[in-house]
Amino acid sequence: MTRGIGILAALAMVICASGAAAEDGGGIVTAEIVPMFDVQFQTYLYLANDRDFDRTEPVYSDNAQTSGYVLTTLRPGLTWAPVDQITVRYQLEVGDNIWSRNNLDGQDPLAPETAVVRHKEVWAEVRTRNEFFGVRSGFQYFYDPTHLVLDRHMGVASAFLAWSPSGRVTLAAGQVPDTVYEGLDATGEDRRMSDNNFEQDDYVVALWSRHGADEWSFSPGVFARWDKTEINRPRVVVSPVFHVEGCAGSPQVCLDFDAVGQWGQHEHAGLDNRDVNILAAAAQAGVAVNLWPLGLDTSVLAFTADDGDKYDQYDTGFVYSGWSKSATMILTLNSLHDQYNNVDETVAAQGAGLVVADEEISVNVTDYVRLFAIVGAGSTLDGTNTDGEKFLGTEGHLGVECSVYEDLATFHLSGGGLLPGRAAAMLRNEIDREATDPLGVIQSSVTVQF
Repeated sequence: MTRGIGILAALAMVICASGAAAEDGGGIVTAEIVPMFDVQFQTYLYLANDRDFDRTEPVYSDNAQTSGYVLTTLRPGLTWAPVDQITVRYQLEVGDNIWSRNNLDGQDPLAPETAVVRHKEVWAEVRTRNEFFGVRSGFQYFYDPTHLVLDRHMGVASAFLAWSPSGRVTLAAGQVPDTVYEGLDATGEDRRMSDNNFEQDDYVVALWSRHGADEWSFSPGVFARWDKTEINRPRVVVSPVFHVEGCAGSPQVCLDFDAVGQWGQHEHAGLDNRDVNILAAAAQAGVAVNLWPLGLDTSVLAFTADDGDKYDQYDTGFVYSGWSKSATMILTLNSLHDQYNNVDETVAAQGAGLVVADEEISVNVTDYVRLFAIVGAGSTLDGTNTDGEKFLGTEGHLGVECSVYEDLATFHLSGGGLLPGRAAAMLRNEIDREATDPLGVIQSSVTVQF
């Protein structure tokens, strides 16, 4: 990892030479020092009739079973460009602040009810005058071209070559923050620097490119993750990735496709402390058809399962980021607001494999109002941890969205739920693992973004 950072630093020397030459040739024209300001704002309501798929009344809970809240989140961002070839980015997140919990008038900054504030992006990018070469470093939103392997905010240093607006190759190295610190419990803040080293960390090294032609583009790459956070049980996973997307025809049809392979080894993780070989794959496809005022959006996601056989020394369960293009909001990530409980992440953690297919049908009533319906279904590929059951359930939602002022403001209201299968019940339920009571959800959102 340190060698990778060193290579990126060495490559950055090219910018120094280029910049010095450009300055000697007449200087750099100063750009606008006043930062550009952007905002993402959301007030969001969520109401569900239960936390799992079992309506059994718990005798130990005075708060019954329903789940619901209203929260507000603000993400202001600043982007500075002191010269055309330098960009500095900062984004703050105030939230998710729940109306019934967080108190913005509180005096104690360490109190649990104090407003939640997070720093999301802190990075800088420096490019040559001709924009051919550049480097970026800092905390940023980082993802692979498919989003299936890695999709999160983290510290990354990268260098890129860009030979055209649609042609670029990037080399990056970063560290994924872990829930433990140097293999032990988090140390005190007074020793935060001195206790740190590169022994028990989670590293990512990646190389990928982007190519475009007319309305089509494709991105191949390789993402390697070296996770040393388990003491004496390091895990290496190499993920070749490929993404392609484009639109054609009239009416317009847009296609996208993702493919991922995973190969690696988890040392001392098997029976009798033997090494476990990792061999997995995933694929995702989407088709969007614009038949104004009708829109059709279809997606399919699948990734491999592990059979749970502890004697075969192979793990074929896909290491999944939790992000997908699926329109479902319970089976997969809720794109309106993450609930951190989507079923596909639970399935991936069990190594059970997944197939999810969904369809979103939308009707544009006016230029501003859109009605939509979402239906989807999912299944695991292996029932080892679910008593042989594989069906996860059928999900559906109906809703309306209104976007005004050139989509700067959007109002969303939807209702739906999941008719769970036995596999989902066994993975989620806390009391009766065989109960398959429907989960009903109502969501509403006011979003402003510019």
